[in-house]
Amino acid sequence: MKDLKNNIKIVPSILPVAATGDVTGVAVALAGYESCAVSLTATTASVGGTFKLTECATVGGTYTDVAAADIIGTQGVAIVEDSTVTLGYIGSLGFIKAVFTHSADGVISADAILSNALIEKTGAN
Repeated sequence: MKDLKNNIKIVPSILPVAATGDVTGVAVALAGYESCAVSLTATTASVGGTFKLTECATVGGTYTDVAAADIIGTQGVAIVEDSTVTLGYIGSLGFIKAVFTHSADGVISADAILSNALIEKTGAN
């Protein structure tokens, strides 16, 4: 078995919240990492809605839906009670946000899992 714990960084995009409407997470900076997946978890039996990722080149810019070619998984997948849905991001922009489109109230959260950190080499090779 290899060490995963020390080779990932988990960044919350949506802190646990009782969703009674649409929820857009905070921006997650991807700089310094080569891999990203985002998991949205529905933790109550009544929650319903869909999950997607948006992207932008700058933290404060206009976020747009990630193109299907830059997602591993399916954008807009339905969220049902007591489930977790994970999307992989393979795009090239610097920031992403998790987006939950509400259809039934419930508690949700979303975390970005960053891995394959870029390591700067110093000195001569």
